[in-house]
Amino acid sequence: MAINDYIEAWKKGTREAHLLHIQDKDPYLPVLAEIVPEMNQRPQANLGLCQIPMELVEGTATRGRTTAFSRSFYPLLEPESEFAMKWADLYDGILEDGLRQPIKALEYYNHFYVVEGNKRVSVMRQLGSLNIEAEVTRVLPEKEDSQRYRVYCEFLSFFKDTRIDYILFSHEGYYARLRNEVGMKEGEKWPEDMISDIRSCFYRFQQAYLKAEGNRRLSASDAFLLYLEIFSYAEACKRTPSQIIQDIAKIRSEYNVAEAGKPAALLSQPSEEKPSLIQSVLHRPPRTLKCAFLYNSSPERSGWTYWHELARKATENTFESQVETVAKPDVTMDEATEAIESLINEGYTTIFAASPVFLDACIHESALHPEARILNCSLLASYHNVRSYYLRIYEAKFILGAIAGAMADNNKIGYIADYPIYGVPASINAFAIGAQMTNPRAKVYLDWSTLPGHNPEEALTAQDVRIISSRDISAPLLEYRTFGLYEKVPGDKARNLAMPAWNWSKLYEGIVRSILSGAWSEEGEQHADRAMAYYMGMATGAIDLFCSSRVPARLKRLVDLLHERIRSEAFLPFVGPQYDQNGTLRIDQDEALTPQDIILMDYLADNVIGTIPKVDQLNPAATNLVTLQGIRAATESSDPSSEGTENNE
Repeated sequence: MAINDYIEAWKKGTREAHLLHIQDKDPYLPVLAEIVPEMNQRPQANLGLCQIPMELVEGTATRGRTTAFSRSFYPLLEPESEFAMKWADLYDGILEDGLRQPIKALEYYNHFYVVEGNKRVSVMRQLGSLNIEAEVTRVLPEKEDSQRYRVYCEFLSFFKDTRIDYILFSHEGYYARLRNEVGMKEGEKWPEDMISDIRSCFYRFQQAYLKAEGNRRLSASDAFLLYLEIFSYAEACKRTPSQIIQDIAKIRSEYNVAEAGKPAALLSQPSEEKPSLIQSVLHRPPRTLKCAFLYNSSPERSGWTYWHELARKATENTFESQVETVAKPDVTMDEATEAIESLINEGYTTIFAASPVFLDACIHESALHPEARILNCSLLASYHNVRSYYLRIYEAKFILGAIAGAMADNNKIGYIADYPIYGVPASINAFAIGAQMTNPRAKVYLDWSTLPGHNPEEALTAQDVRIISSRDISAPLLEYRTFGLYEKVPGDKARNLAMPAWNWSKLYEGIVRSILSGAWSEEGEQHADRAMAYYMGMATGAIDLFCSSRVPARLKRLVDLLHERIRSEAFLPFVGPQYDQNGTLRIDQDEALTPQDIILMDYLADNVIGTIPKVDQLNPAATNLVTLQGIRAATESSDPSSEGTENNE
């Protein structure tokens, strides 16, 4: 009899309510009208008939009979009550004919609050249903400065393009990453066949994930994105639940990192200490090493690649017969996976992929080849099995800014940036702070080299800007002289003043030495639940600075002093008080930013004139990189209140 099912559900409800009461928590259903008192004044959108996940049915829209149910919608009224009889009749009806009438619900921040149909939800909960049909009205939240709000804005933009409401991410940028995986852009409507394919793919993954990792706090949606980024969407669409379970076993360490939610371990240099005897037995270090370097350009045409290639040769010379290296230039992003696979098959089990555009290929190959050590030159790649590496170029930019401020007789300084990605705002702001130190009236005019059909140098000189910081490094076949800090003299060639030096050999040699000593494996175990990134600067000699004879002698003395103080870690560029362009205090008095804070910086200092471009304003060559590693200011979605209140078609 259905009344027996009511009694079973009632016992669950009373037990849950009792436990919550002991914990001094509200045992009854949350009420949206109390959470959002101005609910009826907020913009609303009719979403029509939807299948909503039972786990996201949070409470009721108004107070009503909320005390008749526990927090999980199990009944609380006595089995002899009229309420129990009606519940039991409904239970029989649903068993016989199914749910004939959808409930009505309000959606707020991706949770649902029942307007009509509390008992239907309760019965479906007892029956173990995963979803329930509902007529849904969306209540748009008030704008607030929070991660929850920003993630919800991204969801609304995603929903507008796809009508997909079952993939719910926890972090900013995840919807952009999902679009990138399936080859779609924000604002593009997804075709029906793609929506159908991803629904099928997600539900197969969800089934496998809950079976293999059901006790994790990491949501199936967040886990799904990580799975796609490692194995690719095209491959995921072909996989069965049993195959997905096997794949999940290969990347369990990545799920450990994602679930822990800890910031990446930023290592100022690779560990070179020899591990203990037990560690040496468990992880016997190699006697010799074969290292491959992957470049997305050639050393002759790219200054970036040129300096990495110099470091490769220096590393090989340092270790002589212990280390064999090979360089693979001009590898495109699409060719990277095959290139890494080929190199590993040839015995190169340490791979340095010297560009962020290779990150997808790196994480894919790391899952297939756990025996390989794969590293990617980028900032804050959030993967345990692919260590990232970069240099603290902002330290040199600070000193360049000090030189520029002292030499800008009209107080105008130009800064040409390339990509609005992690680390770039830190370099811009460090430069601006350095300029302000030697010239309190200095203004830094910011421009971008990746805007289509735009010449930033011409734009700056048109504003009478003569002291300019541009690309850091040159290459043998490039004839331009406008690199580093230079002075643009009307009618004359640019006069170079100073330039930073990226000494990648310090980093590569340190990593190789760590692998040969066995310290590499011990580092991995020490940070088993965190991503790892090497982040070296002047203190290790990985970043340096060269001045030309055009820098006055007295100014050169200041440069030498700043260089030595930063190198000895006695001086930090980012110490408060520091304000942004809007006058907001970003760094408190005497507070020093951590390296993590510096990398995540996404604002501009108060003496910078210019803006951070959005990803859709950049040229096509820059789009992929910025989609992968773009800062929030370049990739954030619009305010949901601007989406309107009409029903989405």
